[in-house]
Amino acid sequence: LRMSDAQRVATFCDDPGVGRNLAQTPLPYLTSAAEGWIMITHARAPLGRDFVYAVDLPGEGLIGVIGAHKRGDDGYEMGYWLGRPYWGQGFATEAASTFAVEAGKLGELRAGHFVDNPASGRVLTKVGFAYTGETKPLFSLGRGESVPCKRMRYAPTRAREVGERDAALMH
Repeated sequence: LRMSDAQRVATFCDDPGVGRNLAQTPLPYLTSAAEGWIMITHARAPLGRDFVYAVDLPGEGLIGVIGAHKRGDDGYEMGYWLGRPYWGQGFATEAASTFAVEAGKLGELRAGHFVDNPASGRVLTKVGFAYTGETKPLFSLGRGESVPCKRMRYAPTRAREVGERDAALMH
């Protein structure tokens, strides 16, 4: 991430369709908030606990962000978002697939999505995450309340087996 990305981060995260599906993003989301977040991300990078990257599209620049954060002894929590103009084009799956393989090398990798955002669950399943069976409340700054969140764990072999089974059942 670069400071020059702050305006695009703010524009995309200020969209309620994006901001409401993130746990730590307030609405409204101002450029100054994006600048502060980028500075914090840079300051924390040397600690080796946070790995946050811009998702860039050639000719467009930043279209989203993907990252993983150390969560105590429970491994890493992966999260991502894309600006609304880039939804439904495979960019989330492409970015998450590449990132999960690398982040999975750090240790246990987890993720989650709000129950009312099944599209994010589909992306995570495609790239190798499997549901743990847990649904826990997670506070969303953008919504100002706790929202049920379905929990997932990176298990590429298990997800591939389930996908193959489901494909066989459909034929």
